[in-house]
Amino acid sequence: MPSPVQVTGSSDTGQVRRRNEDAIALLPEHGVAVVADGMGGHPGGDVASRIAADFTAGALADAAASSGSAGAFAGSMLPAVERTVVQAHHEIRARGTQEPHLSGMGTTLTAMVVDPASHAWVIGHVGDSRAYRLRAGSLEQLTRDDTWVQQQIDNGIMQPSAARHSPYAHLLTQCLGLEEPPAPQVIGGRGEPGDVYLLCTDGLVGMLDDEAMAAILTRHAPAGSADDAAVRELLEAANQAGGHDNITAALIRLV
Repeated sequence: MPSPVQVTGSSDTGQVRRRNEDAIALLPEHGVAVVADGMGGHPGGDVASRIAADFTAGALADAAASSGSAGAFAGSMLPAVERTVVQAHHEIRARGTQEPHLSGMGTTLTAMVVDPASHAWVIGHVGDSRAYRLRAGSLEQLTRDDTWVQQQIDNGIMQPSAARHSPYAHLLTQCLGLEEPPAPQVIGGRGEPGDVYLLCTDGLVGMLDDEAMAAILTRHAPAGSADDAAVRELLEAANQAGGHDNITAALIRLV
């Protein structure tokens, strides 16, 4: 009998970058997936993303294991996810203090934990990596980008169609690791069998629009389709489109 929560993912350096500063952490047995994108052009971007991904995945697995009944999952995990994301920030700061050459390193973080019994889920998010949900062929962005461009959209100054090509598209308004502790976006919900959740870094969404990602995920949506094949196709499509950045994608399928 298949697990009620299936988790898979992968990361690729892309076609331009010399090294991969993205990180991914998957704990399928706990319904946990985390992606992080280290700040390019800063010392230790790869270190920051690795700390964030590994710490967050482990902490969320521990919190989920002690969350109690399925009905209590969201109530206990919403504050737990917020605490975990903020603590990941402090872990990065502490490493920078211990190793001054890493001072100033930072990273985005998007993490998800799902209760296999109830399909309740919680997402924690800082930065411009993203979480999406594919349901009945429709792809919906669940997280909000922490970027200057998103602020302009929210204020009615910029149209979403122009944001994708703005030179400031990736100017972050907050991330993990800098001086100010982040104010994470934490959201919860309850999934349905057949839902597919995509967590990804901007190296994917910068190369593929929502329609392209939805088409790939929909092709692999039928029950029994291998989600690792969907991940491979997403990464390959992003590379074929230019692969300008590191590319990371994680999928969580509810069965």
